[in-house]
Amino acid sequence: MKKRLISAAAMATLVLAMPTAFADGNMPDAAQHADAGAQSVPDLPQHLPPHPAGPDFAVVNDLEQLHRLYAMSGRESQIVAVYHEVLNRTQDPMLRHYVYDSLARIQLKPDNVDQAIATLHTSLNEDLVALNRAPHLPASRGMPEQAPASPE
Repeated sequence: MKKRLISAAAMATLVLAMPTAFADGNMPDAAQHADAGAQSVPDLPQHLPPHPAGPDFAVVNDLEQLHRLYAMSGRESQIVAVYHEVLNRTQDPMLRHYVYDSLARIQLKPDNVDQAIATLHTSLNEDLVALNRAPHLPASRGMPEQAPASPE
């Protein structure tokens, strides 16, 4: 789940950086796509990963943009209500984990450590419940069995 959150954040960063990369005149040449027929949208550069699909990515992206705008306008504390609204409206474990982490970071800013700790404990409890509900892998956890070491 943590890897998924990190990859979603990385994808958001890449998506936000793309317009800047093309603004420098690095737009692919139309002649490169002449053999593509009537395709009017250029292909993504090969070094960029494909755009992630899924509503969870879209929600995380929207939350990041809202947080940035609230912070830029000096109203960062107002994003807390948005995060609570998201928690009330979703049961998606990845999204809830992201929102709890974001809430805890905001709660730490005015040195409200106790509230941040309480928020993370709530997140931990939800993560443990979700983990206990999830189907478990066999004891080997998908790892290949290793031969016993020879006593030489």
